[in-house]
Amino acid sequence: MVSNIINTLTKRPIATIIAFCFISRLIIVLLYQNITIFPDSSGYTELAERLADFNLEGYLGTRSPGYPILLALTGNSLIIAVVVQFVLGTINAIYQYKTLQLLNFTTKASLISILIFNSLLHVIFYETNILTESFTLFFVTLIFYFITKGLYTEHKLKNSIILSLLIGFLILIKPFYIFLPFLIYGFYTLKNFSVSKIINIRLILFIFPLLSFLGWSYVNKVNTGYFVSTTYWGINIAQNCVYFAEKCPEEYKEIGDTYADYREKIIAADKDVAMTIWFARPELMGMTKLSYLPDFSAKLSEYSKATIKKNPIDYSKQVFVSWRDFWNTAIYWNYKSFKVAHANQALYLLWLTQSFLLYLIKLIFVLLIPYHIVQFFRKKEINPAIIITTVIFAASILQAMATYGTNSRFSYPFEFLMIIVVLLTFGKKLKT
Repeated sequence: MVSNIINTLTKRPIATIIAFCFISRLIIVLLYQNITIFPDSSGYTELAERLADFNLEGYLGTRSPGYPILLALTGNSLIIAVVVQFVLGTINAIYQYKTLQLLNFTTKASLISILIFNSLLHVIFYETNILTESFTLFFVTLIFYFITKGLYTEHKLKNSIILSLLIGFLILIKPFYIFLPFLIYGFYTLKNFSVSKIINIRLILFIFPLLSFLGWSYVNKVNTGYFVSTTYWGINIAQNCVYFAEKCPEEYKEIGDTYADYREKIIAADKDVAMTIWFARPELMGMTKLSYLPDFSAKLSEYSKATIKKNPIDYSKQVFVSWRDFWNTAIYWNYKSFKVAHANQALYLLWLTQSFLLYLIKLIFVLLIPYHIVQFFRKKEINPAIIITTVIFAASILQAMATYGTNSRFSYPFEFLMIIVVLLTFGKKLKT
């Protein structure tokens, strides 16, 4: 009977995916009846209101405009924004399915994989949040669909333009992804490499990403005097100094000691030590007499660079901690805000099982990283597995070097790609 149901569903896979995504999200909406707001959310809604008014004059540059553009297009209605995120989540699932089909997985294996991934609770609950993650996942999925397609297509110009546009907008959501066009260009160029191919049509990949990154940094320069993608940069990098904050050069001693004092208070209060600099910010701003956020962030950037330079071993240890936390799993919801009694308890038990299985997949993926790198150097073959592995590994290292905090949010957009690599490595029987 189960086999018959599966066979019936696989006859119309796209319709099955759409129906499943609709039903699963409807169930969560009925149980939860909530839009999740976090401290980060206000920064996005503030910029969205400015974008809706076409007024960026004096903006402090704390957020980049990608996600606020989505909010502005919904008329700054959070309900409509969540509905749009549900729709984008469904489209995302369809393109995940299409990616598996491009990789020659059977319809049955592709469909089951998609339904399992899109039944993970944190996937749905990210779509109820006013945070960037679900929007980021949407663009990451599209980008890797077109990367995979680009490995086998003759339409390199069209493919390059589409990828350039997608990566460009992804960078408007998270400037962190500026590294992507460089890696992708490198892989496309290495495929059937010759010196004459170094200058090729794939250079188009850089156009829109660089325009996005440099353009928004220029907007911040005009408004704040600092050419940065976000004026939180100095604060973010200071998070990586939390465990050796006091080991700074003498000129920053007052900052370092205050930062270290707050660290000990945070640890004693059993709060998130990674957020120490944010708790300490009001006192540090008063101490440094830098009430203007961009100036304060620039000062912390100076402090952080000097402290890291003085303590390379401590910094390396911290980078490892940040890198390790990249592979964590987390769910973002208001646990106590469910409208249906005890629904949170039941879903939490389900999430414990799901998160364990997801963490296991991430662990397997990490163990596969050296395997795929060795395979690449042995066979000199550019394939989706090595591209995905390299991009995710690079992202894990770069985010660890840049900041320390809610690191699992950085890995979330790559989770389905990790599953793909595991399937490509062990799932040969699932392919046509």
